[in-house]
Amino acid sequence: METRHFITVDWCSKGNRGIFCDRDGKAWSQNKPYTEKEMDKILGLLSLILVPKSVEFTREQVAEYVIYRPMEEFQNFFGVAIKE
Repeated sequence: METRHFITVDWCSKGNRGIFCDRDGKAWSQNKPYTEKEMDKILGLLSLILVPKSVEFTREQVAEYVIYRPMEEFQNFFGVAIKE
């Protein structure tokens, strides 16, 4: 079963972790875990409050994240995909 690593975020550790993506549902993924430096480069200063983690998912697990929540801080172009 093929897996990939995705950047997940949880606004101020409120317990609603989701996959960071753009409004079209495209998310960053790669074959190896993201480093803290890589996630900071993508998220910028918001990395401090988004509490990013690199999480490994299968294709089936990613498909469960179907609700998109835009983030005003990224001019609603980027946001978080969460489970129903």
